[in-house]
Amino acid sequence: MAIRSTKPVAKNMPPAAKAAPKPKPGIVLALNVNAPGKTYPRNAEKYEAARKVFLKVIPRTGPGVTQSEMMALMKKALEGSAFGSTVGWWTKTVQLDAEARGEVVRDGGKPLRWKRK
Repeated sequence: MAIRSTKPVAKNMPPAAKAAPKPKPGIVLALNVNAPGKTYPRNAEKYEAARKVFLKVIPRTGPGVTQSEMMALMKKALEGSAFGSTVGWWTKTVQLDAEARGEVVRDGGKPLRWKRK
C-alpha cells in the first residue's frame, strides 16, 4: 500500500528566483564562465591584487596568451608576494571571472589564447 501526500504537486513550475547573496566584509563574489549564474566567495584583498596584475599582463591586441604563458606572466609579476604557491589558482580564478564578465575573451583555437576586450 502506497502512502500519498495530501499536498498538491505543481508540475512544470519554474524554481523560485533567488536574490543575489550579499558578501561578507572582505569577501568578493567571483563568477565562473563555466558555471553561469553561480558565484564563489573569495578573499577580496587577494582577489583584487590578482585581478589588477592579471588585467595588466593580458594583452589587448595580437594573438593573446596561452594558458602556460598566462601562468608564467602572473608568477613573474607576483613573485615574492603573499600568494606563494597559490599563484596558479588565483590566476585561473580571476581569468574565469574576467571571462564571465566579458573583460577577457578566448579565441577558441588550439592552443587556447586569451586577450582583453
